[in-house]
Order: sequence, then structure tokens, then C-alpha cells
Amino acid sequence: MKNRWRIIDTGPADAFTNMAFDEAILRGYSLHSSPPTFRIYGWNPPAFSFGYSQDVRRELGIEAHIRSTTPFVRRITGGGIIKHGNELTYSLVCAKADLGIPERVVSSYKIISSFLITFYKKLGLDAAFAGDVAGPEEKLGRPSTFCFDSKEKYDIVVGGTKIGGSAQKRSRSTIFQHGSIPFGALEELLGAPVKADELLALLVESFVTTFSIIAEEGRLSGPEQDLFECLRERKYRSREWNLDRIDKTATKNDYAHRAALLGQ
Repeated sequence: MKNRWRIIDTGPADAFTNMAFDEAILRGYSLHSSPPTFRIYGWNPPAFSFGYSQDVRRELGIEAHIRSTTPFVRRITGGGIIKHGNELTYSLVCAKADLGIPERVVSSYKIISSFLITFYKKLGLDAAFAGDVAGPEEKLGRPSTFCFDSKEKYDIVVGGTKIGGSAQKRSRSTIFQHGSIPFGALEELLGAPVKADELLALLVESFVTTFSIIAEEGRLSGPEQDLFECLRERKYRSREWNLDRIDKTATKNDYAHRAALLGQ
């Protein structure tokens, strides 16, 4: 029987809203109160996002950016700095079984990201995983401050150029992944303008057909909405989280409150 997935299109939002929403659907699923979810969104205004472990002050001289008009936010996933703006972004949360991934598979990244290969091929692009086409002289996995300056073996490339990027956060039972598809890169490769609504529809179609799922439009539940608002205001808008990785929601009482909100 096909798995049922909740599809949520939230449209463009600010950096703090986007990251709080992603964590809300992750927490909801992890506490067994929410369905597997595929989300599509954008960024307005443009913003920087940083990897979970990055030293923001050291790597970008962030004090200057604090005084600038460009927002920045720390992700719950790893990787380097990404400048978000003119792009289509996705996130998903599930267990391996929700996508038909065998439990014995140690790395789920390539299997999950296969829907992106499908998406790019539907656009007429010869997309592949970097590790499948890299020459012997190419160094994959080389650390870099900025996400698009390095390639991992499961990054997607077209003609040797990295296009978009994705990152994961995993526990024993849950997989969370999000990634970006820059419109500018697509337009350069296609030699023509792209339409956001058409790309969004194609991305969802690629996800549904790749994994043979049943897609149902959805939204946050009431408890997830409460959790999202808590995370946005107390975590993602805070200097403590974005500069020093201090999560003000991670107290014992807050975790108990979150579990109560989600019906646990």
C-alpha cells in the first residue's frame, strides 16, 4: 500500500519563520503525532543560513552583518553558509519506511535525493551525483565556509557544476532533509527564464512519482502551530541561537511543554 504524505506549500517567508517551521514538522513527526511531510517554500527577504556547527563570528565576520540589512539564521543541519533568495526550497521529514528505504541501508541521502535527479532530468538537464561522475583528480568533501564552494559525493551536478544543495539531520528513527534549488543556476543552464509555480509543481510531481506516494495537501496541526510560534520567537529570532548555538527552548520544562502540546 502506498504511503500517504502531507504536502505543505508555505510560500516565501523570512529566515526565522522558515527554520522554525522546518523544526516544528520535525518535532511533530519525531513525537509520533504528525504524518510524513514534504514542504516547499521560499525566502523573503533574502537571508544567509549557517550550518549548525559553524562559528558564525569567525567565518563571516558576522558583527558587520548584524549591522547590515541582511538577516541570518542558524540551521539545525550541518554544511556551510548559503545565501537564500531567488530559489525554490524544500524540506521533508519521515522514517526510512515512509520512502521504502530498507532499514539495512546505512546512508539514506542518495536514495532520498534521487527525486531531485528526476526533477532536473524532467527539465532536460543531465543531472548526476557528484560521486558518480567525478574524475580521479577531483577532491570531494573538501571543507569550505560556503556551501556551494565544495562538493560531497551525493551533491547533484550538471556538467560538473554543483546545482543546489541539501543537508540532513538524522536520529535512529527519523530523517529530516532540506535543500535549495537556485533559479539563477537553472536559468543559466536552461538558457531561458523559469517560472516558480511551474517548478514547484514539477518538484512535487517528481517527489510523488519517484517514491510512489499518495500526496495530500495539508497544514500544521494546532499543536504544531503553537510549537512553531514558540520556536520562531524564542529560538530562531534570538542572538543566543544564531550566534552561539544556545537554544533557549531546550529546558526541561519547555520540552515537557512541547510534548504536551503535541499530545504526548
